[in-house]
Amino acid sequence: MSVELTEALLREAAGWEAMKMARACLAQGQVLSSFWEPPLLRGVVQAGEISFRASLVINGPIDIENLCTCRDARQWGKICAHSVAVGLHWLKQQPGKPAPARSIASVPPPKPAPQTSALLRAADGEPAELFLLLPPNFESAVARGKVMLVFEAKWRGGRGPLNALPKGKPFTFSAQDNALLDRLESLANGETPALLQLDTKDFAALLPLLAGHQRVTLGKSSPVNIRREPMTLPLRATLEASGEITLALQDKSALPVLIGDWAWRNGTLQPLALPTAARDVCLKPVRVPRPQVPWFLSQSWPALATSGAVEANFKLEDFTLEPQAPRFVLELAGGLAQLSGRLQCAYGPRLLTVGVTDSAENVWLPDPDTPTRYSTRDLAAEHAALARLQRCGFTGPDAQGRLQLLGQNAVLNFFAREFPRLEREWSVSLEERLERSTRQNLERIEPKFQITPSGVQWFDLGVVFTSSGGETFSAAEIQQLLLSGRSHTRLKNGRLAVLDTGAVEELQEVLLDCAPQQHAQGYRINNTQAGFLASTLRQHTHWQVQAPAAWRERAARQSGEAKLECPPLGDLEAVLRPYQKDGVAWLGFLRENGFGGILADEMGLGKTLQTLTHLRLTRTTQHETRPHLIVCPTSLVFNWLAEARKFTPELKVLALHGPDRHTHFSRIPEHDLVVTSYALIRRDAEQYQGVEFDTVVLDEAQHIKNRHTQNAQAVKAVKARHRLVLTGTPLENSVLDLWSIFDFLMPGYLGTAKDFRERYELPITREKDSEAQARLARRLRPFVLRRLKREVAADLPAKLEQVSLCELTPDQRAVYQQVLEATRKEVLAAAGEAGEARSRLVALNALLRLRQICCDLRLLKLDGTQPESASGKLDLFGELLAEAIDGGHRVLVFSQFVSMLTLLKERLTAEDIEFCYLDGSTTDRAAVVERFQKSANIPVFLISLKAGGTGLNLTGADTVIHFDPWWNPAVEDQATDRAHRIGQTRVVTSYKLIARDTVEEKILTLQNRKRELIAATLGGEEELTAALSWEEIRELLAC
Repeated sequence: MSVELTEALLREAAGWEAMKMARACLAQGQVLSSFWEPPLLRGVVQAGEISFRASLVINGPIDIENLCTCRDARQWGKICAHSVAVGLHWLKQQPGKPAPARSIASVPPPKPAPQTSALLRAADGEPAELFLLLPPNFESAVARGKVMLVFEAKWRGGRGPLNALPKGKPFTFSAQDNALLDRLESLANGETPALLQLDTKDFAALLPLLAGHQRVTLGKSSPVNIRREPMTLPLRATLEASGEITLALQDKSALPVLIGDWAWRNGTLQPLALPTAARDVCLKPVRVPRPQVPWFLSQSWPALATSGAVEANFKLEDFTLEPQAPRFVLELAGGLAQLSGRLQCAYGPRLLTVGVTDSAENVWLPDPDTPTRYSTRDLAAEHAALARLQRCGFTGPDAQGRLQLLGQNAVLNFFAREFPRLEREWSVSLEERLERSTRQNLERIEPKFQITPSGVQWFDLGVVFTSSGGETFSAAEIQQLLLSGRSHTRLKNGRLAVLDTGAVEELQEVLLDCAPQQHAQGYRINNTQAGFLASTLRQHTHWQVQAPAAWRERAARQSGEAKLECPPLGDLEAVLRPYQKDGVAWLGFLRENGFGGILADEMGLGKTLQTLTHLRLTRTTQHETRPHLIVCPTSLVFNWLAEARKFTPELKVLALHGPDRHTHFSRIPEHDLVVTSYALIRRDAEQYQGVEFDTVVLDEAQHIKNRHTQNAQAVKAVKARHRLVLTGTPLENSVLDLWSIFDFLMPGYLGTAKDFRERYELPITREKDSEAQARLARRLRPFVLRRLKREVAADLPAKLEQVSLCELTPDQRAVYQQVLEATRKEVLAAAGEAGEARSRLVALNALLRLRQICCDLRLLKLDGTQPESASGKLDLFGELLAEAIDGGHRVLVFSQFVSMLTLLKERLTAEDIEFCYLDGSTTDRAAVVERFQKSANIPVFLISLKAGGTGLNLTGADTVIHFDPWWNPAVEDQATDRAHRIGQTRVVTSYKLIARDTVEEKILTLQNRKRELIAATLGGEEELTAALSWEEIRELLAC
């Protein structure tokens, strides 16, 4: 038999004090939801910054269990105000039920039985019309809370009070009047009233029946218009710096008179188009607290926004809602034969019980640093945590969230294997009786390690297994336990001993990875493995490790746990950002210890600058005389030259590039830095056989990911004392590439290719083995440094801007020179014949053609143009785009030439890369923008600079590529700002692609020299050439 939920029941169960506090919670709007399905009452109460999941299990008046997450309920077992408030909220929402009485004394007397109406109504009766008169002092009546209504009827016999119609004579009314009469007679206890005084609440409930009625007046004559369309109030919504949203009236002078959910203004009554959360805005500004903003935006904002009457300093798309991994709380009780548990998920102050909390219940946690960012429940993590316990043998949870683990073997296996991991990763507590039982009856078998440095390259590792009581186990006994599949054994003292067999098996895998030499005292291991081993041992806080302080310090530095000091950088001290100095220190540590490494910072964070600084230090502080070698993609050769010229001009740099490079090989020892490409080092492999470099740096490591390629074999054959690799691609995305890269860096560190495939590649890629993935990550961590922009955002400006240089292809250079020579002659001829005006027009056309050549020869539509040799810039674009997409970035690509965008479309289509497209011919710009913003799987947006340079909000992207430069840098800045807008939570990186030794490079120089002039030139070539002197035009055409 189900229990009826009443206020009296709640008052008797909770007491007067809790009931008073519950009413206050309800009055302040703190109850966000309520649900009652006997015997469970549940809901959510928001008290300031804290949300409580309140619920009662009501089996009877004296059998009530409180499951609220508040302290009173959890620690003292009280029925708290939060749960009572949820009950009151549910009762209040029930339709047709009068508000529950607060005391016996206030119960109104029963109404008399309804009378039969004296007014006869029939379909074939005398036609009649109903009139309603509102009092002339209507507004003051509403203010007092009582409205007197007068009802009159008009029929063939005239117009008079409604109750004066002849008795016994049937009348017929319209459908609307009939519905209104039914309601009036109900309110008047069955009588047909001529006068009726109503509370404003009852009057507001009558208004939907009066909507559109033609015979409602104020007094006798002033017509009243009652409309169904909601009244919109001009509001202003302000997102405060605190993250709260304030709603206020734009114009208080137009404030209507409120009647429940209706509003009166200028003789018109209309429903008020305000959600519940904003209802009080007519009285005072409404402030939406930060924790309630997501609910407000999802439930109330859509109606406000579509009304068109709201001005706001934010857009809905400015806000982000992302899952946040919860902190798991596990409470265990029982004994060694049976365990019970309860798993809870903590999101900030909010605690949810797995199995009790509905998966549809929302949690919103504000980001304290970003007013538009919120996190919510990570349901996948919750399900994974429960599945983890279920794999250990736990069953449940039941309706109260209880989990059960039955049987001594299952319990002992749990304490041996999973319990130590859970203690490290979750908040785990044992009930007092269980804690005492485990302390008295269980001992843990754990390894003890003795580490002894042995020479420069090695250290010795000894391992002994002992129980916490001191009993020692041989390696054979431990191996027997592992092979038997058991994780516990009986000790000589009668107690049970448990062994984390999973951790021991993992230790064996780690030792196998370290490829040690075994001897009587243990293992001899290469120092390159120290960081890997130390990070593995550090995961097990109960394991005892004895090692000299020097070894610990060295291992900590190698595994990234210790801070590395950057040496003085001279004039670069003020240039490098803090994280870049950390990178230089890390590169120095690798060199000092003879290690190779991968600098894998996210694109745009300055890997080139860090590397050049490090290489310069080897010259200035270590007096190294051997040259360094940089190997990079062809499209990046001149970027290295430009960066070296800019930041380390004292280094003598030699580019082994182009058809005449063979004449320069003999000059390699005279230089500090040699730069070449993968394509050329493969062809010139023999030339490098007699040269020993100090450091070889590979830029963009994916070029050697296949160990069988000529690229990989050529760079591995180069003799060098130190080796480094640069990449912006996350290495975890490409397990297949790792062995070849480390075979270049530190041959043998990852074992043989066959071993690596069997132990890592296949388990990770095919079996999704998370333990193998974690072990590989620990193994790589000492020699891989990767920082993301979001991790070093404090060191970065809001926008990063970078110029990327490329070389014209031979075909491009030939056409460029032809056009340039022809232009010079034409300009000189025009100057002699028609004067300067004609020369400027010729120069304008020439500049346009030259800039098109810099992009792609196909823009000139010349016969015989071969696509593969038409654009050097397209190769650079491909390198940048591949790195951006591999790094999870989304890219806006701007060009002023629609024909160039067409070529880019063809390339993206051929490479099966999804994209959006917008130029001047695009009709539905908003739909294209919305598609890109909402489709995270579309990585590229191609945009015409003139069509999309302004007016778009494209915060879905964080990388911008300007394929060709515009005369006015302000126009480029406006385009970049499409991504760098309010709502952008990531650092935006902008790349400007420039063809070297061309008019594009001249434009950059001119921009820097005459920035004020160009900033005033908002148009294109015509305005620019009109503003430039004749000498400056000739300078542009001099390249």
